[in-house]
Amino acid sequence: MTAGTMAAKHNPLARWAAQRIGMPAGQLTRDAICRHQLRGIRQTVAWTRQNSSFYAAQLAAFPPDWPSSVAEFSSAPLTSPTDISTGGHGFLCVPQSEISRIVTLETSGTTGERKRVFFTAADQELALDFFAHGVASIASEGDRMLIALPCEREGSVGFQLARGVARAGVVPIPHGLIADVSSTLARMDEERATMLIGLPVQALALATDGSETARRVFRRVHTIVLCSDHVPRSLVNRIRRETGCAIFEHYGSTEMGLGGGLECGAYSGYHLREADLYFEIVSPATDGQTGEVVFTTLGRVGMPLIRYRTGDLGYIVRDTCSCGLPLRRLAHLENRIDSAISLGAAGSITISALDEALFAIPRLLDFSATLAQGQPNQLEIRVFARQAGKAFTAQVQDALAGVPAIAANCAAETLRVIVATQDKPIPMTGAKRRITVTREDLVSACSAPSVEEAPSLV
Repeated sequence: MTAGTMAAKHNPLARWAAQRIGMPAGQLTRDAICRHQLRGIRQTVAWTRQNSSFYAAQLAAFPPDWPSSVAEFSSAPLTSPTDISTGGHGFLCVPQSEISRIVTLETSGTTGERKRVFFTAADQELALDFFAHGVASIASEGDRMLIALPCEREGSVGFQLARGVARAGVVPIPHGLIADVSSTLARMDEERATMLIGLPVQALALATDGSETARRVFRRVHTIVLCSDHVPRSLVNRIRRETGCAIFEHYGSTEMGLGGGLECGAYSGYHLREADLYFEIVSPATDGQTGEVVFTTLGRVGMPLIRYRTGDLGYIVRDTCSCGLPLRRLAHLENRIDSAISLGAAGSITISALDEALFAIPRLLDFSATLAQGQPNQLEIRVFARQAGKAFTAQVQDALAGVPAIAANCAAETLRVIVATQDKPIPMTGAKRRITVTREDLVSACSAPSVEEAPSLV
C-alpha cells in the first residue's frame, strides 16, 4: 500500500464516500464509486419518471430499464436553468408538505423569471454530512471557523455550514457577509478564530488590512476556505503571502445542494462529491477535455436534477491525486460558457482574464468592469484600492495592456480603456464580479467622479 493510499484510507472524505457507498474506507476504489454512481443514476431516473412531470416527459422515449451504462445515460437530454425557471413544480417529486427548504435564485437572463430549488430534510442532511467530512479533512477538532457567508436564514449556506462543521468538532462562528473589515477582524480576534470561510475578495480585504488587529488575527488563523465566486490564482497568491495560511477552494452551487467539491492539500483540483453527484464534461472544446460541467443528483428525493447544466467550463483531472483519494478531481475553474465578451475585431475578454491581471497588483482590493459598446468600444475599469495614486494607476494600466485581447483591440483602435481609481473602502456587496455591457450613450451613468481617472489606453 502506497503512502498516498494509506493517507486516503484515513481521510474523512474517504470515510464519507465509503459510508455512503456501503463499504470499508480502505476498500474504496474507482470501480466501487463507478458502480455506486450507475446505481444512483438508475434510481434517480426511475424516481423522477414516476414522480416528476417534467422528467416523465423528458425521458419518455427511453425504455423502462434504461440506462444500462453511463455511456447510455449520456444520451439523456440536458436540463437547463431555464427549465427550472419555467418548469416550476414540474420538478417536484414529493408533496410540497415534505419540502423543508425552498431557495429562490435570480437568473442572469432578461426574462425576470427566478429559479426555485426545493429540498426535503433528507436532502439537506446529505449536504450536512458532506460539509462535516469535508471540513474534518482540513481542520482539527477544536478549531474555530468564522463563517463569512449568509447565515441569517435557517437553511442558508452559512447556517447549513455551521451545522455541518459542528459535527466535525469545529466551533462555528456565524458572521454573515462582511460589511466592514475592521469590525470583522475585531470579531475574529474576540472569538479567537483559527479558520475562515468566505468570498475571495472579502478574504483578500481581511488578509491585506495591515492593522495590528489583522496581524494578531492571522498569527492565529491557519486555514482559509474560499468559495461562492471565481478564485483567481493571483488573489490566492497574495493572500498566501500576506497570511501564510493554507488556502483551500470549495466548488458548489445551490442546485448541487451547496456542496460540490473541495481541494485537498495537494492543491490540484476539487475532489468531487461523487457519492451524491455524478459529474460529466459535455461539448468538449478543441483540447478534447474542457467543456461544460454537468451534474446529476444521486439520492436526492425532493427535486432531483438530471444532467443539469452549470454553465461552468472545466475539465476532469486525469491523473491520480498524490493524496491517494480516489474521488475524481475537477480542475480549477476559470470561465463560464457565456463569459467571453467581444471587444472588437481582435478578440474577446473574460472576467477571469481581468481577475488574473488585476489581482496580482499590490493594494488592489476589487474592481468593476463596464464595456460600453460603440465606435470604438470603451472599457471602463473601476478599481478599489488602498492608497491609490499615480504609481498605482500606472500599474493597473500596465496590467491591462498585458492582456492580449485588450492590447490588440487598442492597437486596432477598436477599443478605448479608461481606468478609474477609488482610494476608499471596498463596497462589500458580496456580488460576483462580471463584465457589464452597456450602450455607448449610457457610459456616463457608470463613470461617476473618482479620486483619479487615468487617460485611456490606445
